Amino acid sequence: MAYADFPYYQDFFIGTMITDAGMFRQLSERASEYLDMITFGRLCLKIPDEYETLVKKCCCAIAEAIYLFFRDNLDSDSAGKPKTQETIGAYSVSYASISDTISALLNGNSAGLQDYLYRIAMKYLGRTGLLYRGVD
Repeated sequence: MAYADFPYYQDFFIGTMITDAGMFRQLSERASEYLDMITFGRLCLKIPDEYETLVKKCCCAIAEAIYLFFRDNLDSDSAGKPKTQETIGAYSVSYASISDTISALLNGNSAGLQDYLYRIAMKYLGRTGLLYRGVD
């Protein structure tokens, strides 16, 4: 279940980057999965009332970051696939599927994006205790 929906994104987060509701629904679902991973499932049952707005804003910000990652890594000839490698001498290009890239993100195999998304999460959830890695 996504933590933010398209009307929230437009009306409260004041997001303008993602204009398609279907695309946002997909991206917010991936962002919510990422949030579940870094909060160790603390949000799965119920978002604490005092953190609800922060979680929703964080979900929107992460969805935008994932959107930017895909938009900036797409090539017009790639049929919607992110570039994984490009060589200039004897020109060669390799592409990954979007599901492979999302899987790499959720498994921690995309270091640059992973660090960026975690910094976004820290901005919104850093003082909530939701990112605490210790034992309760």
